[in-house]
Amino acid sequence: MKRYLRITEYVWLTLAFVCVAVTTYYFIKGDNDNGTFAMVVTLFAGIMYSLRRRFNRHVERAAKKQQELEKKQ
Repeated sequence: MKRYLRITEYVWLTLAFVCVAVTTYYFIKGDNDNGTFAMVVTLFAGIMYSLRRRFNRHVERAAKKQQELEKKQ
């Protein structure tokens, strides 16, 4: 499960970087409508990466606490 969560985190990060490149391309090309849409997709991918990262850290901390409790008993 840990590996799956890490992979999804990196997928969202990669998607965010790709979207930044596409957004930059559209704005350099002068296509502001598509550039604005790509910027919204970039924002969404960035938010999803942030949420996934926060969730992964929460799961890791909870697992670590559980292991510590099991060691004490």
